[in-house]
Amino acid sequence: MGAVSDISGDPGLALHEIDCDALGAFLESSARALMEIEVLRHVFGIDRMPADRRGLFAVHFSLYHALYRLKFGAGARGRYLHLDPMRIRLIAVPVTGCRWYSPEEGRFCGLSTTRYDRCALHAHPTGMPDETPSFDPLQEFYLNPGNIAFGESDVLERLMNGVVLYAVRRGEIEQALRLFDLSRPNRPSIDRRYHHLARVHHPDMPGGDAERMKEINRSYQVLKEVFVV
Repeated sequence: MGAVSDISGDPGLALHEIDCDALGAFLESSARALMEIEVLRHVFGIDRMPADRRGLFAVHFSLYHALYRLKFGAGARGRYLHLDPMRIRLIAVPVTGCRWYSPEEGRFCGLSTTRYDRCALHAHPTGMPDETPSFDPLQEFYLNPGNIAFGESDVLERLMNGVVLYAVRRGEIEQALRLFDLSRPNRPSIDRRYHHLARVHHPDMPGGDAERMKEINRSYQVLKEVFVV
């Protein structure tokens, strides 16, 4: 598996071409979840990552661009790609039973289910079916090749902090997005929606609700940390 440039030098911000089929075969052959650094070393055939921030971001972005592309094809083949920096694993989805996967245990739940592919124990925390569309900012970010340009930007550190925060607090962030009624959020749309909700729910307004306003403020602070542009 190769890249479009030699990452031992200065790869700049070129998107490294990664063979998704070969990447999938490597992940599926592993008997355990792999860390991002292990996958990077295999893909690029090196022991050390680039030391400069630009080069490191280029290989990181290129890997996740390939992983999210692989994720779509994996689903059609009855495979599940678990994707976070600490645990990357491609595994076959069981024909029957619960579709809830435990990265720590490395297996799917064995309980039976008849609806939405989730058992009563692992039902979606919102009470909605698993098929309910959910905006994934990580997917949106990494699938756009042009976003590799953020490797040159001063906002890169804030963006990456937002990526980590989303991975850790995904449920809370998605709840905030539902409160704001946003499906494709960015910072301007979040700000506009906040000001609209504040005009409606602020306790100084007719029919306002102090508790609702507190919830809106908490959600706004969370969203601002994640969606910085």
